[in-house]
Amino acid sequence: MEKSKRNIAFCLELVEEKLSRGKRSTWDANDFRVLSNSIKEETGTLLSVSTLKRISGKANYHSNPSSTTLDTLSRYVGYKDWRTFLEYEKTIEVDREDNPKKNLRYKYVFPLLLIVVALSAYFLFYLNSGDATYRPEDFSFNGKSVTTNLPNSVVFEFDASAADENAKIEIQQDWDEKKRVIVDKNDSVSTCIYYRPGFFQSKLVVNDSIVAEKDIFIPTQDWLGVIESDSVPLYLRTEDIHQNGKLVITPKIFSEFNINPSISIVAAGFYQVRDFGDLYMDDFEMTTSVINEFKNGVSICQRVQIIVLYEGGMLTFVLGNKGCISELSIYGFGKMIDGKKNDLSLLGVEFEDYADVKLISKNQKLNILVNGFSAYRFDVPISKQKIVGIAYLFEGAGALKNVEFRKNNEVVYASDF
Repeated sequence: MEKSKRNIAFCLELVEEKLSRGKRSTWDANDFRVLSNSIKEETGTLLSVSTLKRISGKANYHSNPSSTTLDTLSRYVGYKDWRTFLEYEKTIEVDREDNPKKNLRYKYVFPLLLIVVALSAYFLFYLNSGDATYRPEDFSFNGKSVTTNLPNSVVFEFDASAADENAKIEIQQDWDEKKRVIVDKNDSVSTCIYYRPGFFQSKLVVNDSIVAEKDIFIPTQDWLGVIESDSVPLYLRTEDIHQNGKLVITPKIFSEFNINPSISIVAAGFYQVRDFGDLYMDDFEMTTSVINEFKNGVSICQRVQIIVLYEGGMLTFVLGNKGCISELSIYGFGKMIDGKKNDLSLLGVEFEDYADVKLISKNQKLNILVNGFSAYRFDVPISKQKIVGIAYLFEGAGALKNVEFRKNNEVVYASDF
């Protein structure tokens, strides 16, 4: 057990170093959310914030992490799976015991040895594996939502009769492995509930192997206001977030839920998830204006996170008080830009007035501008990635004045608060 804990701790050290957001003991919910998104972009599996908190020791964890969690973390730090990671661990364990001070020196060394170990583990696994393999074409999997509001349930129809009699059949409703539901191979219907809007890839899983996927789109009816939590979000009344032609999150809203953003960091904001038509990440222009005037206690950095959701991923960046630029970040297209290792001073704003933000994507280049200055440029993948939503999260409180999407100088969407 102790050795297993040491192995997990070492893997988490590699995760910590790769993410470059300081020691995980200092991370807050936003840091774990960034890690969750980063893992999804790089591995295709998005571990939940609560799972990452538990395995990192930030929340109570009374059982061992699942094999899926360990495999995903291993892939994130450069290994084929957890087994390969453990094989590599064995090659450095003896030296560690002889000289504990050398621990960190072995994180990214001996690349040739790493390849040999990985290949050995690969062949050993397949030579010794007696498990059945399944063809996706032998299974069927479909799903449809039952409403246009939130929460929203989805009815999944499936055929897993090709699985072995004793096989474990599960439906995973999105990226969160905890939301797997065991079903009978002879059944054909299962239902799941979704509490958040977005674009999800649901999965039919046989003995921990994904055999079929179905894209599930959960839209909002209009702008949805929420206070975020690790489980079920708190939905806000429409009349509470609309104020004088703006969307607002006020300290009063938190007080109604007995939440004090001065003593605990909490995020609240807005989602608009919908079909924007022929709007893709490689050709659009977005303008918006945001402000965060709440500067009390632990919320002194006044962070505002802006998220553009697209099919299969997201582009997200954080604005904040100029004195807190070290804590800001940008993430998109599998790339993390951390304020601790990059100059993100142009994401720092005084918030004496609304900050004007513009995204311009053209010719496979995406430019993020804040108050007229280019804060960062991305290379955009050639593959078409359809925009399906926009979200804003405010630390403590904040307001949103406008949102507009354009394509070829024509307005595709304009907010009407």
